[in-house]
Amino acid sequence: MAAYSQLQQRLAAGQIVVTGELAPPRGASRAVVERLAGGMRHAVDAINLTDNQRGLGRMSALGGGIIVQQLGIEPIVQMTCQHRNRIALQADVLSGAACGVPNFLCMTGDHPKIGDHPDAKNVLDLNSFQLIKMLRGMRDQQQFHSGVALSEAPRFFLGGVANPNIEKIARLERKIQFGAEFIQTQIVFDVPRFRQWMADARVAGLHQQAYILAGIMIIKSAASARFLRDHLPGSRIPEWVIARMEQAAQPETEGIAIAADLTRELLSIDGVRGVHIMSVGWTKAIPHVIERAGLLPRPPLPRAEGRE
Repeated sequence: MAAYSQLQQRLAAGQIVVTGELAPPRGASRAVVERLAGGMRHAVDAINLTDNQRGLGRMSALGGGIIVQQLGIEPIVQMTCQHRNRIALQADVLSGAACGVPNFLCMTGDHPKIGDHPDAKNVLDLNSFQLIKMLRGMRDQQQFHSGVALSEAPRFFLGGVANPNIEKIARLERKIQFGAEFIQTQIVFDVPRFRQWMADARVAGLHQQAYILAGIMIIKSAASARFLRDHLPGSRIPEWVIARMEQAAQPETEGIAIAADLTRELLSIDGVRGVHIMSVGWTKAIPHVIERAGLLPRPPLPRAEGRE
């Protein structure tokens, strides 16, 4: 079977992949998306577009993804359940696929009460498992969630998310059973816990059923690390991270070094097929982490088609 995206093609060929993340602007500037994506062009294999992260109003992930696609960079468009019902979600996927978006990532998303529209109605018509299953049905059975036939099936590579910090491996297994083909994890700092999570995944054979990408967060300061520890549900920020940032003469440089160290360490774990690198308003640091981790230049696109 031919690959749906270059990301899938690289993974199927056994390449270690690198993805980055871009938060669409809180305005209508195409130039901002072009600048942020352009800064990562030669450092990553694909770019995630976040979907109203932290419940804040932003340019849509779909709109940002189409801009990135037009730049000749492969996007991964995040699809969240909090703000749209199943009709709107399916409409967005069909629109994205028609515009050439080759990758979608399904997740629950952030509740509007934590953002800048706290009185907005929380939709949550579907959960992330149901969203994955619905999109696989659109692609593989050529039908809407209702069972009504599509005139043409969309083509895309489909992903889900996992949180090794707090979730048992059964949750990952369920997402794969529902149709996730690749997994991007939430941020990982607690390496021993992640090693055990991956060991459990290998015992269940899940690393052979979906491609697993470990999540890396670049932090700027000790204060940023403490904020993540205290306010980001489901994160585990070990004290060594905070101590290392506090002792650093140049905290930003140290944050890049920590992220690069984690990248190398997580990629050494059996079953990890790549990394997903995130930041908070510091997209320009992503290529520096990738370079320091020894992952540049990125390898050429393999000629092999499809997934074995």
